[in-house]
Formats: sequence, structure tokens, C-alpha cells
Amino acid sequence: MRRVLVLLPLLLILSTPALAVAQATQPAQPAATDGFVPVTDLPPAEQLPAAPMVIGAYAFIWVAVLVYVGLLWRRLGAVQKDLDALARQLPPRP
Repeated sequence: MRRVLVLLPLLLILSTPALAVAQATQPAQPAATDGFVPVTDLPPAEQLPAAPMVIGAYAFIWVAVLVYVGLLWRRLGAVQKDLDALARQLPPRP
């Protein structure tokens, strides 16, 4: 469980480089005077593509699911070993 708690923040950090790069490369622009600017009117530097974020989100979820399944598999193996040891200690049924 400690490994998961240590690896989860690490995965979060590693899964967001596209967002950090996109934000770091955008120059600061003054806000529009009326507060609304259609997306089609934004310069390309301010448009953030959704594909890297969607792929990153799916990758993060799949990694989290795989880690969870792996932990369950390992725990169930330990429980099965305990049950087998207990079954060897009990007398046989009539």
C-alpha cells in the first residue's frame, strides 16, 4: 500500500508534461475587453489541443486500474496460501 501511495503522485507528475509544456510556451496575452473571445478567433498559441490531455487521462486511469488489479491479485494469492495452510492443519472430514 505504501508503494501505491508513493507511486501515485509520481504518476500524476509524469502524466502531465504536455500540459506543462503547453502552458510554459504560451505568451501572456491581455484579456479581451468584453471578456468573451470565441475559440475560433484565438491565436494558435492560445488554443490547447485536447488530444494529449485525453490520452494522458486514459493512460493514467488504465495504469491505476492495472496497479489495483495487481494488488488484488497479490493479496488474493496470500489469502489462498493462508487457506491452504489452514486446510492442512484441520482434520479431514468424515
